[in-house]
Amino acid sequence: MTKTILITGGTRGIGAQLVEQYLQKNYQVIATGSNPNSVDQARKLKPQVHWLVCDLSVLSDVETLANKLEATKLDLVIHNAGVQQPRNYVSSALYEVTEHQETMINLTSPMLLTRLLFKNVQSAQGAWVFVTSGLAIAPKQSSAVYCANKAGLRVFSKSLRAQITQNNQQVRVCEAILPLVDTDMTRGRGRGKISPEQAAREIMAGIERHEKEIRVGKTKWLMRLRRLFPNLAESVMLRA
Repeated sequence: MTKTILITGGTRGIGAQLVEQYLQKNYQVIATGSNPNSVDQARKLKPQVHWLVCDLSVLSDVETLANKLEATKLDLVIHNAGVQQPRNYVSSALYEVTEHQETMINLTSPMLLTRLLFKNVQSAQGAWVFVTSGLAIAPKQSSAVYCANKAGLRVFSKSLRAQITQNNQQVRVCEAILPLVDTDMTRGRGRGKISPEQAAREIMAGIERHEKEIRVGKTKWLMRLRRLFPNLAESVMLRA
């Protein structure tokens, strides 16, 4: 029987790689993009995907997406979409992405979609995957909102897993913790990035192994360092 997956933010970066690799595994892929132009371009490249426009910073778009999928069993949902807006609270600068928009995309919308689509995943005895970041564990000073969002998503996934266990539900919850990945979001920032292809492969492998915490790339070392020297990684990142 063909399995169905929903991937948010599927038009580029890690999301586009997840779309590609799950198509190769013969999944029925449903994917979202934030605007009609990006979705139209993606549809031309991969017409076999069920593409949906959904701006996750807009509540009505999130609700419309859930309504469109009301009768769809979902074996897997990957909350992949994200945005990172560096900002300096000491200055009075204005930024392209507001705190509200950033938090809606990174944190609020994944939580809302989890509630609105829970029965879709429950009926398939499927899995939720929350894509977080090593910055949820060791935040950096230049992206306070993004770090807070990812930390919140990490905690939400843990609480959700506990609720599911408490209620004896046959649903899995995974957290995929990413290092720095070479995407549009990180262009011009950082070194030692991994490719979106590698990130997608490692996420998928962790899901297949039923890992609760999928440590992608260098986050394996981050977690070991944190265990041995609890304050060192955070201290280094906050100075970065």
